[in-house]
Amino acid sequence: MNIDPNLLDSYKNLLITTKQNLATEQFNSLLGRVDINPTKRLEKSYISLFKAIDRYSQGDMEKLLSHRFLFEFLKASPKKRERDLRRMTNQFCDFVKSAGSANTMAHRLTVMKYAELVQSCVEGLQDFDIDKKDVDFHTKWIGELRERLDTREDK
Repeated sequence: MNIDPNLLDSYKNLLITTKQNLATEQFNSLLGRVDINPTKRLEKSYISLFKAIDRYSQGDMEKLLSHRFLFEFLKASPKKRERDLRRMTNQFCDFVKSAGSANTMAHRLTVMKYAELVQSCVEGLQDFDIDKKDVDFHTKWIGELRERLDTREDK
């Protein structure tokens, strides 16, 4: 059975375009939930996370936990209070459970575990000892979250 290579190329392009549209739609949906204006940098970072979620759906949680999108997402928020940062992180965790394009059991378990680990670290930040009225509070809070999510052995 011979399959026309042009037909295969067309099908491949359709799949690539569909996946790119899904990533863009997910990105816009997330930012729409939290009233953040989209930027090219933030979109590129999300596309990278989208690909990482699909690529590491069999584990390798370290790659997801240290991914820059969550931190750039939090920094992009116009609201800088702890309550707002927690709300943003919860929105992110709820959202990430449906992010990516795979629909396998391993994929769903990976994103669920990822969201749970992020939420667990955020809950641990309640004991973070820093002046909440500090001008740089949000930067320090995000930095502490990044540190807690850093699972590398060579810290």
